[in-house]
Amino acid sequence: MSPRVSIIISTYNGAAYIGETIASIRDQTYRNWELIIVDDGSTDDTENVITSFQDDRIQFIKAGKIGINGKIKNMGLDKISGEFIAFIDHDDLWAQNKLEKQMIALQTYSEAGFCLVNGYNFKHKGEPVNFFYHQREGIRIDKVFLSFFQSELSAWTQTLLMRRECLQAGRFSETSLFADPEFVFNLACQFKAVVLFEPMVYRRQHASSYSTVNWIPCQEQGIKIITKYKRSKLLPPAVAKNALFRSHIDFGEKYIREKQSRKAIRHFFKAWGNKIFSIAPAKKILKAVLYSFRQA
Repeated sequence: MSPRVSIIISTYNGAAYIGETIASIRDQTYRNWELIIVDDGSTDDTENVITSFQDDRIQFIKAGKIGINGKIKNMGLDKISGEFIAFIDHDDLWAQNKLEKQMIALQTYSEAGFCLVNGYNFKHKGEPVNFFYHQREGIRIDKVFLSFFQSELSAWTQTLLMRRECLQAGRFSETSLFADPEFVFNLACQFKAVVLFEPMVYRRQHASSYSTVNWIPCQEQGIKIITKYKRSKLLPPAVAKNALFRSHIDFGEKYIREKQSRKAIRHFFKAWGNKIFSIAPAKKILKAVLYSFRQA
């Protein structure tokens, strides 16, 4: 028998998309999986959509309203029976061969604890907006912890397949709104990864997505994580400064798009503090000032 893969979905009011997500799992060429869906107190038709799939491999758990994504995912982890674990958000999709190719990679490279793949963001099915990585083919087997902070890799759990024993690196934080990246970082601290650069995950962008609605705490959490790893000396000072520089620049750009120039300028100054010889923050500050004048 092929090893079982336990797939976890955390959902809240996902009726509009979760049926398509489940269908993309049921279409997988790798057949030995179980799907554990943990519902965070949905008030829409999510339950009816899920139960319309008559598949013994699907478990539906009503958690009640908790509102902490990490806690919901940990409840899913409590129910797994598989030797491997994967995650997908209720509005995202997988290529049909995603699990199969990742299982082959992890069985081929036994020294790797987990596998990541490439993918793209989309608004309309089959129409990529942007890819996670420029490289679209090939493979990498390496310790990749620093790569996340050097803008080489992204920590999307939708792209992850991991061995169950890798849970010794830690479960999801239950104190932050956006626990996924740190979960992947902790894996990368302890285990080698195999990265497949073929795009096999399709991440839907829409106004009600979790990362869109909670973009401010997501950005803040990212900065806290970098600072935490810097203080623990897991991140070299130069890598941490560059990562903080990019994070504050990105934060400021998003505040400009939200027409909050003062907050944008504050983050551009913080970016400058991490790269005092860079002229980029000065240009960004000027851009924010001019934008605020146009809005006045």
